[in-house]
Amino acid sequence: MSYKVLVVDDEAAVRELFSDLLKKEKCAVECVASGEEALELVNKEDFDIVLLDIKLLGMSGLETLKKIKDIKPDLIVIMITGFGYDEDLIAKSKELGCSGYIGKNMPVSQIMINFRMFAKRAQEQTKE
Repeated sequence: MSYKVLVVDDEAAVRELFSDLLKKEKCAVECVASGEEALELVNKEDFDIVLLDIKLLGMSGLETLKKIKDIKPDLIVIMITGFGYDEDLIAKSKELGCSGYIGKNMPVSQIMINFRMFAKRAQEQTKE
């Protein structure tokens, strides 16, 4: 696996964790702290996957997701959350085109299993 991944989270420790995990998987990783910064990068660069926190300061994760999908509809976006699974947020984000959810409080091995699964599934869907 060798993806170019954008990690969007307003918590530096979370950005660092995901960056470290993904670099071990041979991914190229860029990290930003806000939806606004994410949109700037998505406009300028090509990413395979975006890991996007649902709760961001400023522009929300859902708003960022919508704008990312407006710019690049086929870009794989996986939502990350530390707030458990809010059914309304999950439904709304799926309507907006997210490929899945990863909980920040999951064990590291489960985070990577889910990341690989969502990435593979989303890539297969874009090929159809």
